[in-house]
Amino acid sequence: MRVLVVQTAFLGDIVLTTPLLRELKRGRPERHVTVLTTPLGAAVLAGHPFIDAVLPFDKRGRDRGALGTLRGMRSLRRLGFDAAVAAQRSGRTGLLVAASGARPRVGFHGAPGRFAYTESVRWDADRHAVHRYLALSAPLGGDPESADPTPVLAVDDVARARVHALLARQGIGVEDGVVAIAPGSIWGTKRWTPEGFAAVARAVLLRGLRPVLVGSPDEAALCTAIAERAGGSVPVLAGATGVADLTALLARSRALIVNDSGPGHVASAVGTPVVAIFGPTVPAFGYTPFGAAHRIVEHPDLPCRPCDRHGPQVCPLGHHRCMQEIGAERVLGALAEVLKAAD
Repeated sequence: MRVLVVQTAFLGDIVLTTPLLRELKRGRPERHVTVLTTPLGAAVLAGHPFIDAVLPFDKRGRDRGALGTLRGMRSLRRLGFDAAVAAQRSGRTGLLVAASGARPRVGFHGAPGRFAYTESVRWDADRHAVHRYLALSAPLGGDPESADPTPVLAVDDVARARVHALLARQGIGVEDGVVAIAPGSIWGTKRWTPEGFAAVARAVLLRGLRPVLVGSPDEAALCTAIAERAGGSVPVLAGATGVADLTALLARSRALIVNDSGPGHVASAVGTPVVAIFGPTVPAFGYTPFGAAHRIVEHPDLPCRPCDRHGPQVCPLGHHRCMQEIGAERVLGALAEVLKAAD
């Protein structure tokens, strides 16, 4: 049986879909599972133990717009899938799974792409996203309630070696404890303050650990500014690592400090504890790093939270108190907890 799973959402959503992929294979190793995802998703899922093939779909590049979707539909029609799962709720995903010609076609009830589904499951807003995605396995014989909900990613050995060399060039040896710090987000209000991250980096150094700043090439300037505030002794690796290298670096780290963004989910999927700082969004949305090893730091009492499903670029009220009023001592306290629990 050839199963198509379409997931072209954000990096975190892609990682949180991995328990669904495991469940589709559980007890049915003969199933051939193909994931259609973004180029970033294809990179992070490379070598995944429960995926047989990955189809990159560059919805922001060559596959952008109606013509790109049409090309994708034509490609899927030729591949002959027996079943399809729409892990993303968009109308474009509906068109893609419909074009596959597969039956059944499974998706979320009430989604914009529902016109394409032959079977639908409830989007349970009260549960963590991993459980929402796992529900999609039920029409294909899965058991969401007994399934393992832990996200998992493969760590490439070549990427491990590259990270080892990269850290060595920064004077970080194999015995040094690394704390990764990812201060970026594509959503402006999700970013904690540069001053806060710099204070945390300084404190991590004083505790005998090695902080490193990570992120995309677009976040290199932000990371550099934080490093300068921290005293200039914190390596800036933003833009120096691809997704495979970032995954290996997070697997090498003792902890990750991050906003509500994709790297937190990558870290959790390679077994690294996470301290995640939530501002305009809230854990109740279901997108925290999954598992008991992680800690969430958020404003204790602010009536304007949450203000948006993703977090707007600018605070609607102009004060950004949800992040401005979170002190470094709270983040450091959460970091101490996860490090102690991991020892």
